Amino acid sequence: MHRHAQPVSEKQISLTLEPTANPTGESALRAAYKRMELSRYLNLEQAMSNPALAIGTRNLADPIARRETAGTTTKAHANH
Repeated sequence: MHRHAQPVSEKQISLTLEPTANPTGESALRAAYKRMELSRYLNLEQAMSNPALAIGTRNLADPIARRETAGTTTKAHANH
């Protein structure tokens, strides 16, 4: 099998697979866990100990947390 090497662009950002220090809140992580329906197979701790599942869960939790934060901010501005 012949593989083609792709040149790495100097503008390309390298992605780390190491989990960051809790970038989102626990509620967002739990919401992502539920949305991914992982509870059929694993509890939250087991899912987060699997590197691939932890990355996927955090990637989904990030926009969930942003949406929660945006909703809180909008409600705070509406009350003033």
